[in-house]
Amino acid sequence: MEETSGSLGGKPTVDEMLDELVELRLPAMAEQIPLVRMLTHGVVSRADFGLDAIADAKMAVDEACAQLVQLAELGSQLHCRFRLAVDGLHVVVSTRSTDPRPPSDRTFGWHVLTTLSRSVTAHCDILPGGGAGIVTIELVLNPGTSA
Repeated sequence: MEETSGSLGGKPTVDEMLDELVELRLPAMAEQIPLVRMLTHGVVSRADFGLDAIADAKMAVDEACAQLVQLAELGSQLHCRFRLAVDGLHVVVSTRSTDPRPPSDRTFGWHVLTTLSRSVTAHCDILPGGGAGIVTIELVLNPGTSA
């Protein structure tokens, strides 16, 4: 059996991390965003992102969280998922909102997201009974320089 650096207790190879899912659920409050930023730093560092790409990733995820916290229903959770893929780090951030519309793509915050990410999409899935939905922002982040 051939052992890789990851299985020897060292840093895992990129191939070992592909499709590995890291999730975090926390209250959808601005005070919680630094925890997401810290997790982002850990995930992208482990994936061998360069220093500029680490800073870009943290800023992009921070902005996505900030936009969703503003839309979040009182008492809801912010759900963050990170998955490394061949084309970059896929980040999905979502929350429940009583205003089931995705964030506006005409804001400065959205411009920040599109500048720092390879791709950005947002959507809202209306929950049964109407009046509320799950608002989601999906990012693909590059390990090299920003988009």
